[in-house]
Amino acid sequence: MSNGQKGLVVPLSFTPSVGTYLQRLQALGAIEGSGMSLTFSPHIHPVLEALHHVLAGGEVEVRITRAGQADIVEELNALAEQVLEESRALPPSLVVTAV
Repeated sequence: MSNGQKGLVVPLSFTPSVGTYLQRLQALGAIEGSGMSLTFSPHIHPVLEALHHVLAGGEVEVRITRAGQADIVEELNALAEQVLEESRALPPSLVVTAV
């Protein structure tokens, strides 16, 4: 994970469920393209912008205008929870270093 600064090292806990979750998001269309043409789906941009505002101390309002397929929503919720559970179980010294 890099913010464009060369030599920046970021410790990152990575579990198998993180990869599974990200692959599922891509399969569902959140991420499009590959390689240098990789981009977020235009449908995801407003959600990301809202998330970024929350993370920056802002406040947002979220409204679901049409519910998605319940089984997929449940699957993604379960995967997200699994990511947290596996990450909590990692010893603090076990991290992957991304440059």
